[in-house]
Amino acid sequence: MGALAPRKLTRREKLNEPLGRRRADQLAHLLGMDEGMIFTPTEYQCLIAPGDPDRETIFRCMYNLTNSIGNAAIPLSSYGLNVTEQGDVRSVCAPCSPCILFNDLFGGRLAEICEECGALGKLLRVETETPFGQFIVDGSPCQSSGGPACLIETTCAGNGH
Repeated sequence: MGALAPRKLTRREKLNEPLGRRRADQLAHLLGMDEGMIFTPTEYQCLIAPGDPDRETIFRCMYNLTNSIGNAAIPLSSYGLNVTEQGDVRSVCAPCSPCILFNDLFGGRLAEICEECGALGKLLRVETETPFGQFIVDGSPCQSSGGPACLIETTCAGNGH
């Protein structure tokens, strides 16, 4: 998974730079994803439809993970942070954060929602054909024991690995 980790910043103007379609496609390919796994606009709108607390959790987690320079006044997602509705800066895996609550949906409700939205096949493909399961295995212990901060050391040049 080290190949997917961000590279060392070499130019300040690259900080919070939008990924861009070409690099996003490359990353998707490295993750084993293809066009058949991408939600259509209709499926996505169904997944985040207002009025359902679980769908609100999905929306908030996705927003917190993508609040980059393209859709937020304060881009913090590349640091694993977000700004709460109260204006506090928190880790995206802080206790009771939307992404921690999203983890609770994996046991069944997420599949139910995807089925309601006509996207269950896509979810199942992501679960079986990508490193998705390994990300959950690696991230869950950190998220559940890391307290207010969840830091996992990456393997990269210069950190002794």
